[in-house]
Amino acid sequence: MRRNDILDDFDFDDGHYFEENSGEVVAKFYSAMEAEVAAARLRTEGIPCFIANSASQTMLPHLQLLVRLHVRPQDVERARALLAEAAIDTEDPADERADNRALLFMAILIGVLLAILLARAVF
Repeated sequence: MRRNDILDDFDFDDGHYFEENSGEVVAKFYSAMEAEVAAARLRTEGIPCFIANSASQTMLPHLQLLVRLHVRPQDVERARALLAEAAIDTEDPADERADNRALLFMAILIGVLLAILLARAVF
């Protein structure tokens, strides 16, 4: 039994979504799971895509291979825009300010303790 849908769930007999070597990379991921989520996002918007290197990355995880997400050349701009919309900024500026205050407090505390130790050693 010949399988012709190895790149994705498309029926390649009815029409070619991708010509040979025509897919363009729109995103690279370290995790096959992240790539699958991004691909699902694109597919829900009607953009055909396929993932390359997911099997290699799964079989050889110690090599840190990148998983690449490919789309048709005419869908590149739209796909990048959709993926940019879905990007989540996990850094909260308030958390960064709190971290900076904690570091400043620790630095002052260490400085005061060192000054006290130095004063005791001298006198």
